Amino acid sequence: MPRSDAMLMPPNKAPARTASAPARSERALVRHSSSSTRTLRAGISGLVLIGALGLAACSSDDTSSGSTAAGPTTIAPEDIKVDASVVAAGLTKLPATIASAIAAIGTPEAATKLDAIEQQWAGFEGTVRSTDPDIYLAIEDQLDPVQDQIKKGDTAAATATAATLSDLFTQYLTKYPG
Repeated sequence: MPRSDAMLMPPNKAPARTASAPARSERALVRHSSSSTRTLRAGISGLVLIGALGLAACSSDDTSSGSTAAGPTTIAPEDIKVDASVVAAGLTKLPATIASAIAAIGTPEAATKLDAIEQQWAGFEGTVRSTDPDIYLAIEDQLDPVQDQIKKGDTAAATATAATLSDLFTQYLTKYPG
């Protein structure tokens, strides 16, 4: 009678495995392994996505550094310094620009003339800020109201605020003639 491998094995041992049929515990391990691998991959993908979003958020916060790969960044007007003669010329011209905007109230040119006030001030405000912070703040405290008054069409209030601004410009030019 020929002997079979099953006969040689003790009764509590399973028959030998073949390459095509892995044991039940190995199949469970393979399934568990695949599930764990998928979970691990999903977790890593999530972390990579969160990291990328975090870096994108951080990189858009800084607008005062020179330039980025996307191009140059904008420097705030109050951070730009110019020569004292530029400040003197600007403060001398700004009252006329404000008066022109007040005179244009109710006309189609009012918005353009109003924008000219901000553009002129932005050209030298950084120097005023660094040279005399008190006068700078006083000017800033009057520029917003005069612009709002012009927008609302309040000629009388805008004229009074413009006079206050002219006095502040004169104070600055007296201290720093340029």
